[in-house]
Amino acid sequence: MAQYLTEHFSLQEMIRSSYATRMGLDNQPTAKQRQNLVRVCETLEQVRDILGGKSIFVSSGLRKGKVNDGQGGAKRSMHKLGLAADLDNLPVGNYEAFLQIAPRVLSRDLPIDQIIGEFFIEDEPRGGWIHIGLARENSTPRHQILRAAKVGGRTRYSLWAEPWALA
Repeated sequence: MAQYLTEHFSLQEMIRSSYATRMGLDNQPTAKQRQNLVRVCETLEQVRDILGGKSIFVSSGLRKGKVNDGQGGAKRSMHKLGLAADLDNLPVGNYEAFLQIAPRVLSRDLPIDQIIGEFFIEDEPRGGWIHIGLARENSTPRHQILRAAKVGGRTRYSLWAEPWALA
């Protein structure tokens, strides 16, 4: 039976990693990582409400050291601490979901440190994914809205600057 961290999000979906399974790597959370995952899931419950109560697919939650490194994750990734989740295949489309969530980050309605629109594809509403990262405990969230894109074969992050107003 699934162990739920919040009403709609289970521990299993927050630690699932086909890479870890394939490579025989441990991706079970420490007590602190589990506590962080609960915070992430509480935030995801708020995101779910913003998206009309529709299901959210978490493609990546906790990625412990070797799992994160093996998947090419950032060295300082909040996934390693259990403070991040990537969302994909959202019912309203990934880009549209981003447009609905980002203003709530900007207005500080959500305790999100960073929301990143990752590798969105023009004219493909389900292309790319959304990264949601929280600040460490007792740290103030920066409420950053970023985009990630490949530039010269490397991932580059920049402040979101689109022609639509977020506020």
